[in-house]
Amino acid sequence: MRLRRILTLLPTIGLLAVLAPFQAAHPASAWSSGGQIDLGQWLSPDSTLSTSGDFATDTFSDPWDFNNVEDVIPIPQVGVFYSDGASVNNGVLTVATRDAAEIRLLMNWSQQTSVLPWGRDGWAHPIDASRYTQTDFSIRADQTMNMSIRFWNAAGQPGVIPFQVVGGGWQTFHFDMLNRNNYPFAGSDAQWSGPIVRFEIFRAPIGGNPPVNVQVDWVRLHTAASSRTPVANLPVPQVITPNEQGGADYATAERGNPWDFAGMDDVGETYGVNNLAINGNGDLTGTSVNNDPSIGLPLGPTLNTDRYHRFTADVCYSGAMSFEDVAGGGMVGRVVWMPHNTGAWTETQDFVVFPGCNKITFDMVTSPVAAINDESSSAPTGWRGVRIDQLRFDLNEDRGRRDFTLQNITLADDAAFSTSYPITFRDASNTAGTKADIYVTTTKGSYAGTKIAGNLSVGAGVNTFTWNGTDANGATLPNATYWVYVVMKNGAGNGVGYSTGPVRVEKPVPSAPSYYVPLTPSRLLDTRTGQGGNISALAAETFTELQVTGVGGVPQASVTAVVMNVTAITPTGSGYITAWPSGEPRPLVSNINFVPGQTVPNLVTVKVGANGRVNLFNSAGSTHLVADVAGYYTTAPPAAGGRFTAVTPARLLDTRSGTGTGGATNPLGQDQQLNLGVIGVGGVPSSGVTSVALNVTVDQPTGTGFLTVWPAGEARPNASTHNFVPTLTVANLVLAKVGASGQVSIYNSAGNTHVVADVIGYFSSTGGLFVPVSPQRLIDTRNGTGGVTVMGAGDTRTLAMTTNPVPGNATAVIVNITSVNSTAPGYVTVWPTASGRPLASTLNPRPGVAVPNQAYLRVGNLGGLDAFNANGSTDLIVDVFGYVVGG
Repeated sequence: MRLRRILTLLPTIGLLAVLAPFQAAHPASAWSSGGQIDLGQWLSPDSTLSTSGDFATDTFSDPWDFNNVEDVIPIPQVGVFYSDGASVNNGVLTVATRDAAEIRLLMNWSQQTSVLPWGRDGWAHPIDASRYTQTDFSIRADQTMNMSIRFWNAAGQPGVIPFQVVGGGWQTFHFDMLNRNNYPFAGSDAQWSGPIVRFEIFRAPIGGNPPVNVQVDWVRLHTAASSRTPVANLPVPQVITPNEQGGADYATAERGNPWDFAGMDDVGETYGVNNLAINGNGDLTGTSVNNDPSIGLPLGPTLNTDRYHRFTADVCYSGAMSFEDVAGGGMVGRVVWMPHNTGAWTETQDFVVFPGCNKITFDMVTSPVAAINDESSSAPTGWRGVRIDQLRFDLNEDRGRRDFTLQNITLADDAAFSTSYPITFRDASNTAGTKADIYVTTTKGSYAGTKIAGNLSVGAGVNTFTWNGTDANGATLPNATYWVYVVMKNGAGNGVGYSTGPVRVEKPVPSAPSYYVPLTPSRLLDTRTGQGGNISALAAETFTELQVTGVGGVPQASVTAVVMNVTAITPTGSGYITAWPSGEPRPLVSNINFVPGQTVPNLVTVKVGANGRVNLFNSAGSTHLVADVAGYYTTAPPAAGGRFTAVTPARLLDTRSGTGTGGATNPLGQDQQLNLGVIGVGGVPSSGVTSVALNVTVDQPTGTGFLTVWPAGEARPNASTHNFVPTLTVANLVLAKVGASGQVSIYNSAGNTHVVADVIGYFSSTGGLFVPVSPQRLIDTRNGTGGVTVMGAGDTRTLAMTTNPVPGNATAVIVNITSVNSTAPGYVTVWPTASGRPLASTLNPRPGVAVPNQAYLRVGNLGGLDAFNANGSTDLIVDVFGYVVGG
């Protein structure tokens, strides 16, 4: 639904007010997560950080003192409503009011309809009503009249506090927003509590609706303990960088030519615009001539939507402000894109555009994920993980003619650095003798940060602190995304300024010996639901960057690799998934192979990129992806366990023969689970074991479902390790945390299925350490890579593992093994060279289908593995993701 079709009603709303000094509430729907973009952070610094205790100062680093037009934008129907005009001069706001006039100190457009908030919108910057409970203001009017303070909370409930201003002189008013005696009007007496998203001064109707000038000198919305009037000489910190506009810009970094409109080569396909030209300032000028005029943005290399998501448009519009669906109205814009090979446009929610020049900035990655899309979208795509063929900026919805100037558009990554970053800040009050402390936090809106600099002298203008990623004592902070706040102090008190955007520390992650820490499985990504930030299937030749540190039980610091079960669901083509460290070139390896309609899981052990992410690439068709984290590797020794010992594979469970079931040969039934003892058997010690590596196989299933393996004694997680359809044999490696009584639990969701489990190693306080590497292909029998040829029925091949990047002293390898071009169903067993072939299987080849499985395997003589193929012929591919040293 378009904004213009909702807001055409707005001009009549104020006329509903009668003699009471309040206006009927605007139409509003109760706020609920998922209905629109999640509510922004409530910045609430305590008195040790902000002695001013003033909302506008704390939130915007700019008090409502009307020394600039940002305090109340002096444009009718923007910062003021039902007025003949407004101006800001010499620290005073002057408004030529009419009946039901509004002076909008904090405006929230989203309570009219779904819009993207930007700038000083109340949805993005709500008032913390538990902290800011008092309001004071200095006001005058040309004649005596009734006015009121009005607010709306996030649920759309209004509150009105009436007062009378006596014409002629300046008056100062004070109101306790918590005092219920201040709210005399039923239906407009909402509690001052929770998030407040709109706050304004309102004029009640006067007989004959005469124009009356109202002036406002200052407004404070403040804490109970702070001053009722502005305090002189307090510092007003402003963090300039990092900010919401981000860092590296796609068009500059990838295309090599920014969308700065210095030439017409920055303009793609256009619609509904005339008189396009580049002016003397290097800006694009033109006239929009009908509804939805658009400027195409030329693309270059594939746009990584996971990385480039901060949209900023510097744009100017002529004319008046109006939302009406007529010529001279339609002041809303959109960003519009065409997903790969769809031929159909997808558009954002509307965002309000104003006359004059504005810098419009918002994040295309929203929570909930689908909130970026227009509410009429039948199949929202979100922004992340979407491959884009075309991109455009829709200027407005004006059906008439409107002149515009487009100065610049950026689509930026977060600010990021590997060596150093310039944090810039200033004291907007330019107070003397001011000192600054700088803090960083990984939690947006939090003031429980880490000090990175202290007692810095604050000079006039812009100050710079070059941060190298350490704290104030020189200790290295972990790679993470940080928000910055600056606390300034002088003799008059102190103030705090918060960054509008983050900066990411991404120092190289070493391939260092690491300990394994098992986790109860936790879901990090599900493109079907939007969990993890993606809500559309991954398109062909597209990758997404999955955040894996700081989520799902994985810590932020010292993590070198993660272990995940990744599942491709209902793919439309035949292809593969590749996992690799974010920030590195995509390697020629695969982790999952699939055909249309097939749901395929596989365990993935992958080195973490410097930005705390791993990449997942889809080669063909489109496919949904699910990723469940099972553990992580870290350079920080855990309290127990963490070292790997590979064993010659041994069978612990086989429901077909009764192994591990006390002799029972019944398959695992629907919605049933069994507990399997995994310590003291198969070469695994009876104590000191934190987790085991099990190759688990589903055999002869009768239904379509999934298997979940997790620590016994814990609640079953929302995660899966296997997905199957009737009669399909599926093997998958599981690194299972050992639960109560030395057991793991195995659950079957549907039908009946036999289950086989072979142990191939365990983690304890003894053994070797894992070293992650950038993935690399070691063996491919299709082309002779690694010196191995196709395997026939009954063939055994020796696979050389200790070749670059695996050193000669490696005791085990972590590899992904894939069978392709198989001519018959069967099994492949891989084990240490020069050992007897065990009764175990590593994967189960099938004709016409590539079958992958990950393996943690001890290497034998001369660093080799032996592979045996039971039936038919098959090619084998072996990709290495890490190795073990010691043990």
